[in-house]
Amino acid sequence: MKTILLTGATGFLGSHLLEALLLHNYDVIITKRTMSDTWRINHLLHKVNVYNTDVDSINKIFTNNSVDVIIHMATLYRKFDNGQEVKEMVESNVSFPVELLEAAVRHGVKGFINSGTFFEYDCSVLPVNENAKLKPFNLYAKTKLSFETILATYSDLLNIMTLRLFSPYGEKDNLKLIPMVIQKALSNERIELSDGLQKLDFIYAADITDAYIRALARMNEQHEANYKVYNIGSGACVSVREVVSIIEQQLGKTIDKYWGMPSKVDIPIAFADIAQAETDLGWFPSHNIHDGIEKTIEFYKKGLSHVD
Repeated sequence: MKTILLTGATGFLGSHLLEALLLHNYDVIITKRTMSDTWRINHLLHKVNVYNTDVDSINKIFTNNSVDVIIHMATLYRKFDNGQEVKEMVESNVSFPVELLEAAVRHGVKGFINSGTFFEYDCSVLPVNENAKLKPFNLYAKTKLSFETILATYSDLLNIMTLRLFSPYGEKDNLKLIPMVIQKALSNERIELSDGLQKLDFIYAADITDAYIRALARMNEQHEANYKVYNIGSGACVSVREVVSIIEQQLGKTIDKYWGMPSKVDIPIAFADIAQAETDLGWFPSHNIHDGIEKTIEFYKKGLSHVD
């Protein structure tokens, strides 16, 4: 299984995975839109085949290439619903990957690795394992779960996995908590936060990338069609206050910050049971929160960030 079709390669995690796939000598095809911002992968574009999905048909990709495995990382993410993007979110998170699935079956693709989110789970019982009750947190999670429901029905035709990611962070990230705090701290800006007691399972980008590489290796070993879900997290939770403290330690200075009121909408605590990924994929994160934040800070110190 040497030829990989990767969606979402221009995004935060997709860009990390693209680099890893090329380092592991996979032949990679990527999909994007004509107007996609490619700043994260400009140095890699000459090494891959590129198809613009707003110009090229999905069928064209499979007609012109013999694809072994699809890794689906493209997504339209909004943490909070505004009611204005329902159609666009359904098209991006449900319709597009279903088209890929149908094309995969018609063209003899062997495997499909999907990307899910811990927002799909009811996180009231900890640690959260793959058999936890499903209770989507927002429309984004509902669309991801809708696709996974369809995906599971193809398990007699393809070898399928979903990697449910917990809270990713790292170099080239979008402006989420960790990169936001780092960048504002580096520019000496005041940071306003909630009470900081929320605890999440932060997982470093390189560890997530390693999980996908190991999932591919698993598919090479296991040829029968099936469907498995794996949690990809650190297996521990860290509070927002602890994250800020670690960044202060790494930078050697106190951050100008304001702790506000508790969030009424966020999941208060979540962390993953990752035993299944360790058993089946031989995967376990190799970076703790201190290691990952240190590497992330070094990236942003170089001024290489780009606001999405």
